Amino acid sequence: MSLLDRVREALDGYRYVTETSALGGVVFEWDGDPLVGVVDDELVVRASGGGWQTVTGDVAEWIRRSADVVIAECVVRWHAELRAGEPVAASRAMLGLVHHEPDREQLQRLLLEHTRHPDLRHLAVTCLGHMGRLDGEVLPEVMSRLQELRDDPELGGRAEDALGDIESFSGRGQMDRTAG
Repeated sequence: MSLLDRVREALDGYRYVTETSALGGVVFEWDGDPLVGVVDDELVVRASGGGWQTVTGDVAEWIRRSADVVIAECVVRWHAELRAGEPVAASRAMLGLVHHEPDREQLQRLLLEHTRHPDLRHLAVTCLGHMGRLDGEVLPEVMSRLQELRDDPELGGRAEDALGDIESFSGRGQMDRTAG
């Protein structure tokens, strides 16, 4: 099996991968970010600190390492996009961070700030619920804010949905909801 075929096979479980001709070979982008390539029958991967490196060995392991580099770079970019507040980029950034930000407490606090943003508050509330579902827990201030928002004419339904997600996946939501 060729190196290119081994890379394709190793990328089989990744979503949103596209294949393009670049760098004199084939580059695989992961949701628009260059991830790995095959150039002159050599495997090139994203390197920590930027750039590319040529590697040998376990293709799947090198792709996993390259994916870690891409995610770390995306997290930095997404924080900047979210802070900039432009609705389309910030919305995509918010969703990306919910799935990949390693500092879960920091992200919850950032999302709490955005529950007051005129363009992003709906998504921020939904993302807080997703975090409760994914992580099985949220900060107490998240529960308090969502309880406050139950009476908001625009966000009340989303806040209820988020509280429901947290309740279903953490086991603590019911007690917190009745306390508010």
